Parts: sequence; C-alpha cells; structure tokens
Amino acid sequence: MSEFHFIDAGSGSKAHSVVFALKTPAAGHTGLSHLAEHMSFRRSHPYPAAHELFTANTLLPVTINATTLAEYTFFFASSEKANVLLDAVNYLYCGLLNRDYGTDEVTLERDGVIFNELAMLEANSDYALNAAIRLADTNKNAYKHAGGFTQTIGSNSIQALQDYKRQWYQPSTITTLVYSNSAHFFEQCKEVVTAVSVEAAVSAEAALSAETALSAEAALSAETALSEKTALSEKAALSEESTLNRNAALSQHASQREHSHLDKEASLDAQTTKGENESIRHVLTWWFPQCFLNGLLQQEATLSTVAGLENTLIIDPEINQQGNFAIRLVTNEAMKETASELSIEALPKLSQNLTHKLVSDDNDKRLRQLKHVVSACLASFDIRPSKPTPDTDKHAEGVGAAIRYFAQLTDALGSNEGAAKDCATKSAYLASANKVSHSYLGALPSPEKSVARERIRKARKGFSAQASASNSEQSRLIPRLTSKYRHFIALEHLPALPRLLRPLANNTTNLKRFNAEHIASHFTPFSIQSPSTTLESASPNSASGYLASHWVYRIAFYQQSRLQAVLAHHRFWQPRTSGECYALGAATYENNLFLFGASDTNITERENWCHKVLSILS
Repeated sequence: MSEFHFIDAGSGSKAHSVVFALKTPAAGHTGLSHLAEHMSFRRSHPYPAAHELFTANTLLPVTINATTLAEYTFFFASSEKANVLLDAVNYLYCGLLNRDYGTDEVTLERDGVIFNELAMLEANSDYALNAAIRLADTNKNAYKHAGGFTQTIGSNSIQALQDYKRQWYQPSTITTLVYSNSAHFFEQCKEVVTAVSVEAAVSAEAALSAETALSAEAALSAETALSEKTALSEKAALSEESTLNRNAALSQHASQREHSHLDKEASLDAQTTKGENESIRHVLTWWFPQCFLNGLLQQEATLSTVAGLENTLIIDPEINQQGNFAIRLVTNEAMKETASELSIEALPKLSQNLTHKLVSDDNDKRLRQLKHVVSACLASFDIRPSKPTPDTDKHAEGVGAAIRYFAQLTDALGSNEGAAKDCATKSAYLASANKVSHSYLGALPSPEKSVARERIRKARKGFSAQASASNSEQSRLIPRLTSKYRHFIALEHLPALPRLLRPLANNTTNLKRFNAEHIASHFTPFSIQSPSTTLESASPNSASGYLASHWVYRIAFYQQSRLQAVLAHHRFWQPRTSGECYALGAATYENNLFLFGASDTNITERENWCHKVLSILS
C-alpha cells in the first residue's frame, strides 16, 4: 500500500495540498515517462471524461497538475475546500492506477498534444541546442531525456505505456504527502487513497484470473495443434531427407548475402556520420557530482569568458541517474580558420600560462587547448560542496513544502550516503575538472514528417465519433467534479493568463479581439529536414511541414454571461483532447477575460471557432 506522510501546515494556513510522489525513470530519450504522466490525467473508469482536468482547473476552487524533478514525478492538488480536494485526490489516484487505454486516445495525446508541446520547446534555440547535444552524447553519464523529442515520442506503444505504469505506478511505489493544518483531513485522504488501491487490486486480480483462463485455453489448443503437426511431420520426414543438404547450402548462401548487405549498410552509415562530423560543431563535457552545482553556477560567467565568447558554455542543472550534472562547451561552427585568443582577463588568480594561442589550421590542437584552459580554470575554483534543493518557487506553498520534505526524506533513506560524502571532497572535484569527454553536435531533425499523419487523422475520426455517441454514452462526456460541485463554479476561479501569451494579449482591443503568433515557421540552425524515410507530420493543415501558433481571444463583456456553460462543455475542449494543440483554456489578464491556445496546429480556423464556440455552446 501507499506510504503516507503528514506535513503540519500550522494554524495560519487555509489551503490543503496533497502530493503523490512516484519514481519515474526515463526510458532513454523515448519520452515514455512523459507519456505516462499525460495519460494519467486523460481519464480513468470512474472519471471517463477526457476534459475532467481542464474543467476542474478552470471553474472550481482547485489546482491539479504535475511536475517532474530528477527521476521523480509529483502529481498534486491544492484547494481551500477540503471536500473538493478529497474528490480531486480520488480523481488523481484513479488516473495514476489506470492502465486501460484505447488506441485513439493514446495516439491523440502522444502524436498530438505531447508532439505539439515538444515542437514548441524545440523551436527555442537554447532548448534545441541542448536537445541536439543530448541526442549525440554516448558517454556513460549521458542524460536520459525524460520528456522525449519530436523524433522519438511516437515510438512509444500502448503496450510499453501499460508495462511502464504497471511497474512504476503501483500503490506500493507511490508516496502520499499531505500538507494541511488538519489531522482529520489527513485521515480522510488516507481513506480515499486506500479505498482506490483496494478496488484497483480487486480489479487487477479479476483481470488476471480471466487472462489465466484464456491462456490455459489457448495452451490446450496449441498443444492439440502441435500433436497433429508432429504426426504430419513424421510422415513427411523421409521424403524430405534427400533435399536437406541442398537446402542447407542455399540457406548458408542466403545468410552470407544478408551479412554482406548489413555490412554495406553499416559502412554507409559510418560514411554519413563521418561526413556530418566534419562540418558540425564539437562538444566538450565535464561531469561533476551534484553537490558542486550551486558553487559552479556562480562561476558560469567566468567560465564563459575563459572559453571564449565565440564558443558556447552551458551548465546543465539537471541531475542525471548517477547523481551528476554536465558542463558543456560547444565550439563555434566549423572551427573557423582564424586565430583567436582565449581570454582570462576575469581570472586574476590564474597564471599567465593559461593563455593559449589557437592554431588556425589544427582543429585537434585547438580542442586540446580548449580542454586544458577550461579544465585549469575549473580546477582553480574553490568550490564548497552543498546540497542542492528542489526548485519549487513556481508551486503553491503546500506543494513546494511537500516536495522539499520528500527530497529530504529520500536523502535520509538513501543507501549511498557514504558515497555522496566521498564525492564531496576536493580530490573528487579535481578529478571531475580534469576528465573531459568529447562528442559532436549533430543536427536536430525538425518536426516535419516525424509522426504519421494518417494515424492521427484516424484517431481524431474515432474520437469525434465517440463525442457524437448516443444518449446512453453521453455520461462519458460529463466531467464528474464540476458536475458534483456546480455550486462552486465561478469565473473568479479562472487562472491567470500564461506569461508566454501576455504580449499577444497586450495587442488586443475591443475591435481586434483575436491575436496570434506563429512559433515554428523554421527551426533553429541546429535543425535539419527529416529524412524522407520517416513518417509524415501529425499536422493536418500543413502539407510541407509542422506549423503551429500561440493565440489569444479577448472575450467581450456580453459574451461573459455564457462563459461558464461554454467551459463546462466537452466541445470547447475538443481541440485539446483531439491533439490539435498543446494547451487550451480561459484565463484572466489585466481585468479582461481571454480564451487562449498554445502550439495550435489549426490556427487558420481558430478565430472563427472562438466566435462560434462562445455563441453555439451557451
């Protein structure tokens, strides 16, 4: 069963928060853990509406979300209304334990929503650079990118998703943290979580029994078929004996041809890789134990100066599975044949022998000099080890307190406490400063043709058919939380407009209500067109590549009276649940109400859609 912890919020706190902490290791760069997080919100048997999360966050006095830090995912809910929060906890926990998904809903979330999210992120040049570095890194310390990339997210099957959740989303692996000033509320949370766990266990046992019965029946049928096949084989054995030697020779020849073909492919791949490496940038990486992160972040500007302004130095604050973080140095493109001086003006402590003249016609020598000068700079710092704390500033007080509590708890229970102390020594620091790995900065494929267009179109067709189901199925379209707490529904619960969209909102008026900004007309210098052998884009509105936009729509005063009914209706949320965009909703900003969308692939129709949805659904 789940492990429970009560965190006393004190008498001055009005809000309660519940956090579920799960260890969710990254499966390479596939983004499988990212998909599992999204699908946990999508639906469950007790909460079948795909827009349950969105209506609750928009219209009720509750906040439900998730965040990933290191190798843990934290699902959380906060509210001042204890009864609303208890039902939100029930919704969240049912979603965590659910593994029953249909093909269409996984396709829409994976190839639609998450793909649009990743494409939006990869359109940022800094993110794209870091993504390209990670994809090319083969070091044993290399990060496993939990979020995945546009070129990898589509590889996750339903079976892989179910297997992942079966392993990591179990009551025994979920820690429940309750931040409240009420011990009674803590006990109520335990009752809710325990009840869902027991019900899930009974359902799983019944499913296993049914599966075992089917397996036994299938095994019996297979055994019967095998017996019949054996009898036939014995009759044919003598007649086939004379041909065995000839067939063996043919098989050997075919095997040799296949081997030669594979060798040729390997050779071509090697040539292609070599050709790319000759024109792309070099990446030098230093891996340090996490206890030195805070100290080295304070020296980032100095390190950038020493590395040379023509190069790019990055301190990646993410902690990998070995408990280390990376310092990256990316050389200027093509290692141009011009002499330059590595500046150490900002380092009065360092001796002048750290100044190195770069040789214009010898890239290998230049790389060695870069390694030496940055390593020497790193070794010169007096970095004191310190324990990094989770960044929880963006979360509500109770959520942040629960995450920090869990971080301390896992540190205290850690079996490598002695090893962590060993890593926090000066000798360990110097060893890291002098150990450098080298890789090449490959190109980050653009989202074009990364996901099968026909696959997502088929899924959207199936999803639309479900939304137009008979009256007997309409209960699946009614969100339970907002239906139960309709007396709490109010526009005052609308969230604030995301910061990313506020510049667009600033340029709207009563006459110009709709404003949009294209975000992915072309990708960064680190992007290339995807090979023609990959599948087509998920965007149904782009024949040549991935196109998406952010947008806002200022709601007129006369339209606000209809807004509650609009936001409670499943058709309003259909662009999000069908995977057309990454985010959709309603929000407040500067005393105005807005509809908004982020990374929307159907922007050509969106303004007209806003007019219609505010009039038809009321």
